[in-house]
Amino acid sequence: MQNRERWVADTLVELADTLVPALDPKDYWLYVTDRYAQLVPTSSVRLAVVGDRADRPIMVHTDERLENPPLARILAEEGPGVDCRAGREPVVNVLLDEARTRWKRLAPAALSLGFRSVHAFPFSRREDVLGDVTILTTETAPLPMADLQVAVALADAATIGMLNHRAIAGLTRTSEQLQVALDSRVIIEQAKGIVSAQLEIDPGAAFRLLRRYARSHNRRISDLCELIVTRRVTASDLVGSLPRTTTRVR
Repeated sequence: MQNRERWVADTLVELADTLVPALDPKDYWLYVTDRYAQLVPTSSVRLAVVGDRADRPIMVHTDERLENPPLARILAEEGPGVDCRAGREPVVNVLLDEARTRWKRLAPAALSLGFRSVHAFPFSRREDVLGDVTILTTETAPLPMADLQVAVALADAATIGMLNHRAIAGLTRTSEQLQVALDSRVIIEQAKGIVSAQLEIDPGAAFRLLRRYARSHNRRISDLCELIVTRRVTASDLVGSLPRTTTRVR
């Protein structure tokens, strides 16, 4: 890493740039994983976070050995990732050879693949825990303090960035739903006015006529009202096409 300060600055800016609803969370977490792999050489990285739906987690690996049995199953059940999520604190500089009692399945499995130490950082902020990133290395030297500080900063920035994205995306969806409801209400009021005027009935009776017609023709009332407003269906059509028992407006 020739220019560490620039690398850190560029990474933090990229992680903060999430205030767009079109952001793809998978691409975002892929970028996060890649940055951790660059930060810690000779490492294999496993990132696991919850997606927009809890039943659809996002998993990213830089080493296929971490996504295949038996290590994939073990890492999901025990190890530094599980521990750091539970404690909401990083787990760093753990030598696998000294962790055989702590992680009875993970330690021997990882050692057999040539890994010597592990680190893990939670993606958590207050009550929100999105997941974790686990880093397995072939080195026994501890993670330098400067790298440790950057790793924590990346986890914090990624968590805040994704939480902001989810908040903006949620607000956008709500705004769109409200706008659709408002547009539908406006169309309905316009159609009520047209039917009321053409049939010389009060707006309440006009709405009931629209509702009965929509039900009998298996249409959404908003769609029917749009046809009325655009003159593709007339008030006379409403009355003339209803069964005789329902043509009397009350």
